Amino acid sequence: MQEASGALRFVEVDPDRFSMTVDSITLGEYVLHRNTVGPGTFDVVADAYGLDEPVATIVMLIEGAASLVHGRQQLDLLPGTGTLTEGAETYRTTIHDHATYLYVFVPMRALRRLGIAPTSALGPLAPSPLLRASAAFLVEVISAFEPIGGAAQLRLCRVIDTMLATLYAENDLFRAEGEAGRVPLRLRIIEHIAASFAERELRPETLARRFNMSTRSLQRVFEGSGTSAAGEIAERRVQLALVLLSDPDHRGLSIAEVATRCGYHSQAHLRRAVVAHTGLSPSQFREQTKAEDS
Repeated sequence: MQEASGALRFVEVDPDRFSMTVDSITLGEYVLHRNTVGPGTFDVVADAYGLDEPVATIVMLIEGAASLVHGRQQLDLLPGTGTLTEGAETYRTTIHDHATYLYVFVPMRALRRLGIAPTSALGPLAPSPLLRASAAFLVEVISAFEPIGGAAQLRLCRVIDTMLATLYAENDLFRAEGEAGRVPLRLRIIEHIAASFAERELRPETLARRFNMSTRSLQRVFEGSGTSAAGEIAERRVQLALVLLSDPDHRGLSIAEVATRCGYHSQAHLRRAVVAHTGLSPSQFREQTKAEDS
């Protein structure tokens, strides 16, 4: 289990009145908390406490029933429902019985990369079977207390990415950059990259043609996001390469096979990417992870 930085602060808690446990993990750029509490009323501050950057907070109720009060707004939550907020917010929380929450702390830069941002208003998340199943699965992951790395961590990050896309598609708590009511173009492009980055021919020029735009227009789509189409492709390829090089189940692959599976045109391209990312050659990185596992 990877311990996460603290991102929840509880105030005015009477430990003699009800119980509380918080388990945390870090998955890539996301921080997840499972919060189990007994009946009672307390204040919780969901913010970037212990983190180095602003975050948006997804709150999902997994079991039980609870009420959240923020200012004059009140939300009554049932399993499978939740809310989303931006920045540090204080909620007066009333637990009617025992309840289990999932908190997902999402760096604002991750949302900007997708071309979306949360509103600051407190509001309910629309019930969604996919969202509820994803949240319940992530709570099980937190509860397992098992080390998470390599391919497993990469897959779990994709689960969270899917949650974000579902939240955007089904709720008004996200706003798009100039594309109200539609999935942002940047998000659609990133989703296509995520599905196709292992194809050797995927590059900004072919991506621009896929979305019927010029390469300059494609560059403008990513302006202000801190990344680019080429950067998104390169990051996904090198992350998959590191997984394949470090995962015991894939150590039988040759370096050339790893390069092919990740969409690189040659071992030399793979080597440059891995060296830039880790300071080690692919073979050295593989040997280092073997030594760490032994």
